Amino acid sequence: MRCRPHYPIQRRSLRASGRFPIGPNPEYGEAEVEIHTDAIEPGARALPIDDLIATGGTMLAAAHLRTRLGATVVETAAIIDLPALGGSARLRAAGFSVFTLYAF
Repeated sequence: MRCRPHYPIQRRSLRASGRFPIGPNPEYGEAEVEIHTDAIEPGARALPIDDLIATGGTMLAAAHLRTRLGATVVETAAIIDLPALGGSARLRAAGFSVFTLYAF
């Protein structure tokens, strides 16, 4: 199994060839987020990391993209959680474990 420490998730670009989109993502309006189709091999363990969990849309999309490619999301992580906006609760309700350093 290949070890790729970084699997970027990004807003949909004009070059959609070889990419797997999911969306629309409410945090970006009607934009989709995407990942390269060869970024993760089936059976890989993944830890999506972001700087902030607000409504949870980006992290949820990142976790779903990884699972749709066959990875197991072991946990989601962020530096800051804004629990009043419900994102971390939304991730937990979807079955994902959440780790954050700070909650405001």
